Amino acid sequence: MFATLLRFAVTVAAIPLCAQYFPGVHMADWTKAALIGVILGALYILFRPVVRLLLKVINWLTLGLLYVAVDAWLVWAAAQMLQGAVTFDSFWWAAAVALAVNAGRTVAGALTGKLRD
Repeated sequence: MFATLLRFAVTVAAIPLCAQYFPGVHMADWTKAALIGVILGALYILFRPVVRLLLKVINWLTLGLLYVAVDAWLVWAAAQMLQGAVTFDSFWWAAAVALAVNAGRTVAGALTGKLRD
């Protein structure tokens, strides 16, 4: 339970931090960016396992790059739910944010000892 909450907190914190430090990611303010993080965390909890299960065979053929594209799409979709709160210059910046979020979630999982939760 603690590992899940820590990953959720990392997801929420990663969006405003990426908007602050990545030049292709822009935010209106910190609270709206954190709300995008909450939405992204909910999408990661609800939809990510289902999408990954459905795309498992195709992902094997793409050597894991499909999961990166799915995560970037989830980041992009979360940002579009609140128009203007967080904007990306291109899809590649959404992919960079997805990689940063996943790196933070992996570190949080390693710290709690639950990499596969």
